[in-house]
Amino acid sequence: MSILITLREYRNLPEAENQVRDYLLKNSKEIIDKSIYELAEKTYTSPATIVRLCKKLGVKGFSQLKIQIASEIKAFDTIHLDILDTTSIAKNDSVKQIIDKITNISIQSIEETRILLDEKKLLNSARELMKASVIDFYGVGASNTVAFDAAYKFMRIGKSVSCFQLSDRQIVQAINSDKNHVGVLFSYSGETREIIEMAKTLQDNAVTTIAITCSTKSTLADLCDFALFVSSKETIFRSGAMSSRTAQLYIVDILYSICTSLDYDRSVKNVNKTRIISK
Repeated sequence: MSILITLREYRNLPEAENQVRDYLLKNSKEIIDKSIYELAEKTYTSPATIVRLCKKLGVKGFSQLKIQIASEIKAFDTIHLDILDTTSIAKNDSVKQIIDKITNISIQSIEETRILLDEKKLLNSARELMKASVIDFYGVGASNTVAFDAAYKFMRIGKSVSCFQLSDRQIVQAINSDKNHVGVLFSYSGETREIIEMAKTLQDNAVTTIAITCSTKSTLADLCDFALFVSSKETIFRSGAMSSRTAQLYIVDILYSICTSLDYDRSVKNVNKTRIISK
């Protein structure tokens, strides 16, 4: 988990904690040499406020926070990643400028998501998917497109899958699921009402669930057995929907590839068998 990315995507923090958050993001290199009292003075807050924010981030205290931030800064510099870059499409942008900006958004979204990936969770999620009799995919809006892409991929390697476009049918799908199913739920916010309802139903039915969602604390991540986190680069035209979709597709491709590697010969045979050659 990235502390800086989590900080950037945190919503609804108390005002004092939000002041600390903003300062940390804008002055991440400077805070390495500051004490908790110096940071409190700079942000017009208190050491207690900083400690509360550290706990929300899952770190024991300010010293550990500084160590993690220092490590992340080094990693980000290596791949030339600026987490505060908010690329926007301007009124008079040329076609080339738009191409460059959207390309940059997509690349940075994937790079950030790569930082957020947990290899153990990915492997355990893949094992659950390969063990399942049926894999059910859930998503509304832009996430539904990703769900359909995932369903098709896993169908190609011989898995029994289900995926519906309408949310009412997805709810029925969840109601009819049992412990032999695995549910994969897509929601960038992690707070989509319909998806939360489905996650609760799946939980009641003892269905193993995998959430693909944002990196901040969310209802969906708390409800699911596994949470795989994506990053999203917001822009003025809500191309966060574009980049979150790109990041979700990236995770789907990784999960699919890990699953393929777990039963390689059979998977390759099924992919070859289901290849459609147009005449």
